[in-house]
Amino acid sequence: MKHHFRQFLRAKRDSLTQAEVIEKSKTITDALIRSDLFEKSSSLFAYLDVRNEVHTRPLIEYCFGINKPVFVPVTRDREMFFTQLHGFSDLVEAGFGISEPAHPIAAEPDEKSLFIIPGVGFDECGNRIGYGAGFYDKYLHCRNLHRSNCRSGMHLVGICFEIQMADELPKEETDVQMDSVLTENKWRIVGKECR
Repeated sequence: MKHHFRQFLRAKRDSLTQAEVIEKSKTITDALIRSDLFEKSSSLFAYLDVRNEVHTRPLIEYCFGINKPVFVPVTRDREMFFTQLHGFSDLVEAGFGISEPAHPIAAEPDEKSLFIIPGVGFDECGNRIGYGAGFYDKYLHCRNLHRSNCRSGMHLVGICFEIQMADELPKEETDVQMDSVLTENKWRIVGKECR
C-alpha cells in the first residue's frame, strides 16, 4: 500500500517545474524563519535537498548568518546520525546523489532543537511516507515510544509542497508522527485527535 502512495506522491512532486519549486520553497522558508518555533530553537536539524524536494539551502544559509548551529544527516551502515555543518564547502557527494559533510562527528539534539524532515508525502495528522529506507523512523524511534531518555522536547516539522499532501496515509507502528506539517499554503499543527 505504501509503495503505491510513494510512487503517486513522488510523481506529483516531480511534476513541478524548477521555477515552481524555487518559488514554493521560498514561501516555506520565509514562514519557518518568521515562526516562534524557529526563533526559540537552539539549533536546526535539517536535510540537504535533492531533486524536487523543498529547498533547504536558503534556510541553512540564513542560520549561518545568525549563528544558529545547523546539523545535517549522514548515513553509515544503514544507520543515520547528524553532524554539524559549518559551510557548504565542507560537503562531498555520498550515495543517492546526497551531499554530506566530509568529516562527520555525531552530534545529539537537545530539547530545543527544531527538526525539518523531508518526505515523499504527509497527511493531515502528520503521518509521513519517506523513501522507504526508514532512516528517520529509526533515528526518532524512541520519541514515538515516549521513553524518558528520548529527545522528547524536539518539534518535528514535516515540509513538503501542497501537492504532496494526502487526506490519510497508511501508518505502521514504527512510523514517527510529525508535530506539524508546513507547505507553501498552510502550517498544519497536529492535534490530540490525531495521536
